Amino acid sequence: MYSYSAAEWLLVFYLYCFLGWCFESAVVSVQQRRFVNRGFLRGPMLPIYGFGATLLLHIALPLHAHPVWLFFASMVAATVFEYIVGVVMERLFKIKYWDYSEHRFQFRGYICLQSSVCWGVMGLLLTWVIHPPVEALVVGLPFVLLLVLDVLLSAAFVSDVVVSVRAALDLAKLLEELDRLREQGVVLRRQLSETALVKLTRLSYRVDEARGEWTERVDDTREQLAGAKEQILACIDEVQRRFDEQVAALKRTRKSMLRGNPTAHSARYDDVLQRLKKRVDPHNKG
Repeated sequence: MYSYSAAEWLLVFYLYCFLGWCFESAVVSVQQRRFVNRGFLRGPMLPIYGFGATLLLHIALPLHAHPVWLFFASMVAATVFEYIVGVVMERLFKIKYWDYSEHRFQFRGYICLQSSVCWGVMGLLLTWVIHPPVEALVVGLPFVLLLVLDVLLSAAFVSDVVVSVRAALDLAKLLEELDRLREQGVVLRRQLSETALVKLTRLSYRVDEARGEWTERVDDTREQLAGAKEQILACIDEVQRRFDEQVAALKRTRKSMLRGNPTAHSARYDDVLQRLKKRVDPHNKG
């Protein structure tokens, strides 16, 4: 009953990529109170839903008549898949594109009980409700039209993946550079504070040692402090300027990726990532 050709499975994959994008974009758009082109790619596709649905179908369809086994098999398989994808994407791109850290019964932010249960329910809905009309559409297409659709969608999908992966890798490098600039700013501000403290401490000692020359020494120390402060402030301004230039030079693909993932986090670079997201998208509620 569910024996599909390779061409049919490929179209099934693309259809669920699109349906997943529709679902995620609708949910996140409601949460953000504005339209969000959800996902990693530029186009209306979420590959994790395509791969997830294809995986679930291979597991769930043979269990069509066994709802309990279907539920648990779907839940376990999809949860493992979601965890693996989450870990791999964060290792490659330095960003956690979804994060369940605020949910109860979660593991490292990649998976949580609520999501796993939803995957189990999705397996039931997919098998009994969603997939029958999708199957009717796919198997009802003439073979030539099926091949044409597969070729066109594959060309668009592959080109989108190449551009998006390149953009994500560039974004990871940008986060490293921005974090380096942030650390420079922190060090310079610490130096500014320590310089003032050292100068004032020395001034106190000098006043105690030679109160008769205190006026001259105060003026001299003030000049030294002002010069050091001016140099450090100039360095801080230069670091901020370079930070702003990096953000301003952010290409549209990178900006779209940040807007499409308003809840994204980074274990190592979260400070600069959140600042970058706010600069790119001031209306971000994530």
